[in-house]
Amino acid sequence: MTIESRLENMQDQLTNLIELLQISISSLNTKKSVSKFLNKSEKTIDNYIKNDTFIENKHYFYNENKRVEFIPFAIVEFKKNPTHKIKLIINDNTAADKLELSETTSKILKGLL
Repeated sequence: MTIESRLENMQDQLTNLIELLQISISSLNTKKSVSKFLNKSEKTIDNYIKNDTFIENKHYFYNENKRVEFIPFAIVEFKKNPTHKIKLIINDNTAADKLELSETTSKILKGLL
């Protein structure tokens, strides 16, 4: 088999895979399918909408029946790049003064920082 024929074969296989992927991704428009895909509960998906983890018109929109409909490619991107797991900690000295940690907890946190 020549290199050219192998490349053509690989191109055909990639085309088939892309078509199959597009078919499967297009089913990611309901809360149930999104929760299953992300391995989260439907309540978690509701919370993502409520606390703006999912952004309206980026991850979802409201259809003509006023129901939430998800945007499949944005959901796939959300799963690939989980920025929602990164939390910003604001350095507030007044809160730190009120917070008392045990000796063990302090040692653990010092080891992490």
